[in-house]
Amino acid sequence: MRGRLEGKVALITGASRGLGALEAVMFAKEGAQAVIMSDVSRPALQETVKAVEELGGAAAVIPLELNVTLEEDWIQAAISIEKQFGKLDILVNNAGITKRERFVDCSLADWNQVIAVNQTGVFLGMKYSAPLLRKSGRGSIINMSSIAGVTGYFAAPYTASKWAVRGMTKAAAQEFGGWGIRVNSVNPGFIWTPLTLPAKPMVEAFNKVNALERAGEPEEVAQAVIFLASDESSYMTGGEITLDGGMTAGGEIRLIAKELGIYRDE
Repeated sequence: MRGRLEGKVALITGASRGLGALEAVMFAKEGAQAVIMSDVSRPALQETVKAVEELGGAAAVIPLELNVTLEEDWIQAAISIEKQFGKLDILVNNAGITKRERFVDCSLADWNQVIAVNQTGVFLGMKYSAPLLRKSGRGSIINMSSIAGVTGYFAAPYTASKWAVRGMTKAAAQEFGGWGIRVNSVNPGFIWTPLTLPAKPMVEAFNKVNALERAGEPEEVAQAVIFLASDESSYMTGGEITLDGGMTAGGEIRLIAKELGIYRDE
Protein backbone atom coordinates (compact mmCIF):
# COMPACT_ATOMS: atom_id res chain seq x y z
CA MET A 1 0.00 0.00 0.00
CA ARG A 2 1.41 3.37 -1.02
CA GLY A 3 1.90 6.01 1.63
CA ARG A 4 0.33 9.43 1.41
CA LEU A 5 3.77 11.04 0.98
CA GLU A 6 5.28 8.40 -1.30
CA GLY A 7 8.51 9.58 -2.93
CA LYS A 8 8.42 13.09 -1.46
CA VAL A 9 11.38 14.98 -0.02
CA ALA A 10 10.45 16.94 3.12
CA LEU A 11 12.24 19.50 5.28
CA ILE A 12 10.98 20.03 8.83
CA THR A 13 12.43 22.79 11.00
CA GLY A 14 12.54 22.60 14.78
CA ALA A 15 12.52 18.82 14.44
CA SER A 16 14.57 17.72 17.45
CA ARG A 17 11.55 17.36 19.75
CA GLY A 18 7.81 17.79 20.14
CA LEU A 19 5.63 18.22 17.09
CA GLY A 20 8.57 18.44 14.69
CA ALA A 21 9.97 15.09 15.79
CA LEU A 22 6.57 13.41 15.63
CA GLU A 23 5.91 14.84 12.18
CA ALA A 24 9.22 13.38 11.01
CA VAL A 25 8.24 9.91 12.24
CA MET A 26 4.82 10.10 10.61
CA PHE A 27 6.23 11.49 7.34
CA ALA A 28 8.61 8.53 7.19
CA LYS A 29 5.78 6.08 7.88
CA GLU A 30 3.76 7.68 5.08
CA GLY A 31 6.44 6.76 2.55
CA ALA A 32 8.47 9.94 2.23
CA GLN A 33 11.63 9.41 0.20
CA ALA A 34 13.61 11.58 2.57
CA VAL A 35 12.87 13.46 5.78
CA ILE A 36 15.35 16.27 6.41
CA MET A 37 15.19 17.12 10.08
CA SER A 38 16.65 20.49 10.98
CA ASP A 39 17.29 22.15 14.31
CA VAL A 40 19.70 24.62 15.85
CA SER A 41 20.97 21.97 18.30
CA ARG A 42 22.94 19.20 16.61
CA PRO A 43 23.29 16.91 19.70
CA ALA A 44 19.54 16.93 20.33
CA LEU A 45 18.89 16.44 16.64
CA GLN A 46 21.19 13.43 16.36
CA GLU A 47 19.32 11.63 19.13
CA THR A 48 15.96 12.30 17.52
CA VAL A 49 17.18 11.20 14.09
CA LYS A 50 18.10 7.80 15.53
CA ALA A 51 14.63 7.42 17.02
CA VAL A 52 12.95 8.41 13.76
CA GLU A 53 15.09 5.94 11.83
CA GLU A 54 13.94 3.16 14.16
CA LEU A 55 10.27 4.11 14.11
CA GLY A 56 9.79 5.52 10.64
CA GLY A 57 10.72 2.71 8.29
CA ALA A 58 12.71 2.93 5.08
CA ALA A 59 12.84 6.69 4.51
CA ALA A 60 16.20 8.44 4.47
CA VAL A 61 16.38 10.54 7.64
CA ILE A 62 18.88 13.35 7.34
CA PRO A 63 19.98 15.70 10.16
CA LEU A 64 20.58 19.31 9.19
CA GLU A 65 21.95 21.87 11.63
CA LEU A 66 20.02 25.03 10.82
CA ASN A 67 19.43 28.27 12.69
CA VAL A 68 16.23 29.50 11.06
CA THR A 69 17.10 33.13 11.89
CA LEU A 70 20.30 33.11 9.82
CA GLU A 71 20.08 33.78 6.09
CA GLU A 72 23.39 32.06 5.41
CA ASP A 73 22.14 28.85 7.03
CA TRP A 74 19.11 28.80 4.74
CA ILE A 75 21.26 29.45 1.67
CA GLN A 76 23.54 26.55 2.56
CA ALA A 77 20.56 24.30 3.34
CA ALA A 78 19.05 25.00 -0.08
CA ILE A 79 22.37 24.28 -1.81
CA SER A 80 22.75 21.00 0.09
CA ILE A 81 19.20 19.81 -0.65
CA GLU A 82 19.49 20.69 -4.33
CA LYS A 83 22.80 18.89 -4.61
CA GLN A 84 21.48 15.72 -2.96
CA PHE A 85 17.90 15.55 -4.26
CA GLY A 86 17.51 18.19 -6.96
CA LYS A 87 14.17 19.31 -5.52
CA LEU A 88 12.08 19.74 -2.39
CA ASP A 89 8.43 18.67 -2.13
CA ILE A 90 7.46 19.74 1.38
CA LEU A 91 8.59 22.47 3.77
CA VAL A 92 7.22 22.50 7.31
CA ASN A 93 8.13 25.74 9.09
CA ASN A 94 7.71 24.26 12.55
CA ALA A 95 10.50 25.96 14.55
CA GLY A 96 9.20 28.38 17.14
CA ILE A 97 9.73 29.82 20.60
CA THR A 98 7.51 31.63 23.06
CA LYS A 99 7.92 34.28 25.74
CA ARG A 100 4.80 35.14 27.68
CA GLU A 101 5.62 38.80 28.15
CA ARG A 102 3.24 41.74 28.40
CA PHE A 103 3.94 44.81 26.28
CA VAL A 104 5.13 46.81 29.27
CA ASP A 105 7.39 44.02 30.52
CA CYS A 106 8.79 42.84 27.20
CA SER A 107 12.34 43.94 26.47
CA LEU A 108 13.33 44.80 22.92
CA ALA A 109 15.79 41.89 23.01
CA ASP A 110 13.03 39.42 23.89
CA TRP A 111 10.75 40.92 21.22
CA ASN A 112 13.45 40.64 18.56
CA GLN A 113 14.29 37.06 19.52
CA VAL A 114 10.72 35.83 19.19
CA ILE A 115 10.15 37.70 15.92
CA ALA A 116 13.46 36.41 14.54
CA VAL A 117 12.58 32.75 15.10
CA ASN A 118 8.82 32.69 14.59
CA GLN A 119 8.43 35.27 11.83
CA THR A 120 11.75 35.93 10.10
CA GLY A 121 12.55 32.21 10.17
CA VAL A 122 9.34 31.46 8.26
CA PHE A 123 10.08 34.24 5.75
CA LEU A 124 13.61 32.95 5.11
CA GLY A 125 12.40 29.37 4.86
CA MET A 126 9.86 30.21 2.18
CA LYS A 127 12.23 32.54 0.33
CA TYR A 128 15.05 30.03 -0.05
CA SER A 129 12.95 26.87 -0.38
CA ALA A 130 10.60 28.20 -3.07
CA PRO A 131 13.00 27.61 -6.02
CA LEU A 132 13.44 23.97 -4.93
CA LEU A 133 9.72 23.50 -4.35
CA ARG A 134 9.09 24.92 -7.82
CA LYS A 135 11.19 22.12 -9.31
CA SER A 136 8.88 19.61 -7.67
CA GLY A 137 5.90 20.97 -9.57
CA ARG A 138 3.58 20.05 -6.66
CA GLY A 139 5.27 21.65 -3.69
CA SER A 140 3.61 22.26 -0.34
CA ILE A 141 4.57 24.68 2.44
CA ILE A 142 3.00 24.28 5.87
CA ASN A 143 3.56 27.16 8.30
CA MET A 144 2.85 26.57 11.97
CA SER A 145 0.88 29.47 13.41
CA SER A 146 -1.26 29.22 16.55
CA ILE A 147 -4.58 30.24 18.03
CA ALA A 148 -2.49 33.16 19.29
CA GLY A 149 -2.50 34.21 15.63
CA VAL A 150 -6.31 34.20 15.65
CA THR A 151 -7.02 35.90 18.97
CA GLY A 152 -5.54 38.61 21.18
CA TYR A 153 -3.39 36.22 23.18
CA PHE A 154 -1.64 37.53 26.29
CA ALA A 155 1.95 37.22 25.04
CA ALA A 156 2.68 40.26 22.89
CA PRO A 157 5.70 39.12 20.81
CA TYR A 158 4.37 35.59 20.33
CA THR A 159 0.96 36.85 19.26
CA ALA A 160 2.47 39.34 16.81
CA SER A 161 4.66 36.67 15.25
CA LYS A 162 1.83 34.18 14.81
CA TRP A 163 -0.50 36.72 13.21
CA ALA A 164 2.38 37.52 10.85
CA VAL A 165 2.74 33.85 9.93
CA ARG A 166 -0.90 33.70 8.86
CA GLY A 167 -0.51 36.85 6.76
CA MET A 168 2.72 35.68 5.12
CA THR A 169 1.06 32.35 4.34
CA LYS A 170 -1.69 34.03 2.37
CA ALA A 171 0.73 36.36 0.56
CA ALA A 172 3.02 33.45 -0.37
CA ALA A 173 0.05 31.40 -1.60
CA GLN A 174 -0.73 34.13 -4.14
CA GLU A 175 2.89 34.55 -5.20
CA PHE A 176 3.80 30.87 -5.48
CA GLY A 177 0.54 29.54 -6.92
CA GLY A 178 1.75 29.84 -10.50
CA TRP A 179 4.74 27.66 -9.59
CA GLY A 180 2.54 24.83 -8.38
CA ILE A 181 3.40 25.53 -4.74
CA ARG A 182 0.61 25.48 -2.19
CA VAL A 183 1.02 27.39 1.10
CA ASN A 184 -1.18 26.80 4.13
CA SER A 185 -0.98 27.31 7.88
CA VAL A 186 -1.96 25.31 10.95
CA ASN A 187 -3.26 26.98 14.11
CA PRO A 188 -2.91 24.62 17.09
CA GLY A 189 -4.51 25.40 20.41
CA PHE A 190 -3.22 23.84 23.61
CA ILE A 191 -1.44 20.63 22.62
CA TRP A 192 0.45 18.34 24.96
CA THR A 193 4.10 18.88 23.97
CA PRO A 194 7.35 19.45 25.90
CA LEU A 195 6.55 23.18 25.74
CA THR A 196 3.12 22.86 27.37
CA LEU A 197 3.74 20.12 29.94
CA PRO A 198 5.48 22.52 32.40
CA ALA A 199 2.34 24.69 32.21
CA LYS A 200 -0.06 21.81 32.90
CA PRO A 201 -2.30 23.73 35.38
CA MET A 202 -2.79 26.55 32.85
CA VAL A 203 -3.53 24.11 30.01
CA GLU A 204 -6.08 22.24 32.11
CA ALA A 205 -7.74 25.51 33.08
CA PHE A 206 -8.07 26.51 29.44
CA ASN A 207 -9.61 23.12 28.64
CA LYS A 208 -12.80 24.46 30.19
CA VAL A 209 -12.99 27.01 27.38
CA ASN A 210 -13.22 24.62 24.46
CA ALA A 211 -16.02 22.43 23.23
CA LEU A 212 -14.12 19.15 23.60
CA GLU A 213 -12.91 20.10 27.10
CA ARG A 214 -9.46 18.61 26.63
CA ALA A 215 -6.05 19.50 25.26
CA GLY A 216 -5.02 18.17 21.88
CA GLU A 217 -2.61 15.34 21.23
CA PRO A 218 0.48 15.85 19.03
CA GLU A 219 -0.72 13.14 16.62
CA GLU A 220 -3.85 15.18 15.91
CA VAL A 221 -1.75 18.12 14.73
CA ALA A 222 0.63 15.90 12.77
CA GLN A 223 -2.27 14.35 10.87
CA ALA A 224 -3.37 17.81 9.74
CA VAL A 225 0.18 18.58 8.61
CA ILE A 226 0.30 15.31 6.63
CA PHE A 227 -2.98 16.20 4.94
CA LEU A 228 -1.60 19.58 3.84
CA ALA A 229 1.69 18.00 2.75
CA SER A 230 -0.02 15.34 0.67
CA ASP A 231 -1.77 15.54 -2.67
CA GLU A 232 -5.06 15.04 -0.83
CA SER A 233 -5.12 18.82 -0.28
CA SER A 234 -4.18 19.60 -3.90
CA TYR A 235 -6.77 22.40 -4.26
CA MET A 236 -6.10 24.03 -0.89
CA THR A 237 -3.80 27.04 -0.68
CA GLY A 238 -3.80 30.23 1.34
CA GLY A 239 -5.95 28.41 3.87
CA GLU A 240 -5.58 27.31 7.43
CA ILE A 241 -6.59 24.51 9.75
CA THR A 242 -7.41 25.42 13.34
CA LEU A 243 -7.00 22.62 15.89
CA ASP A 244 -8.17 23.97 19.23
CA GLY A 245 -11.10 21.84 20.31
CA GLY A 246 -13.48 24.68 19.49
CA MET A 247 -11.86 27.32 21.71
CA THR A 248 -11.85 30.12 19.12
CA ALA A 249 -15.31 29.10 17.88
CA GLY A 250 -16.85 30.69 20.96
CA GLY A 251 -15.55 28.58 23.80
CA GLU A 252 -15.62 31.42 26.31
CA ILE A 253 -19.29 32.13 25.52
CA ARG A 254 -20.11 28.44 25.99
CA LEU A 255 -18.34 28.41 29.37
CA ILE A 256 -20.18 31.47 30.66
CA ALA A 257 -23.50 30.08 29.39
CA LYS A 258 -22.84 26.81 31.24
CA GLU A 259 -21.95 28.65 34.45
CA LEU A 260 -25.16 30.70 34.19
CA GLY A 261 -27.25 27.58 33.54
CA ILE A 262 -28.27 28.81 30.08
CA TYR A 263 -26.52 25.94 28.31
CA ARG A 264 -26.33 22.28 29.28
CA ASP A 265 -24.51 19.36 27.64
CA GLU A 266 -27.55 17.11 27.99
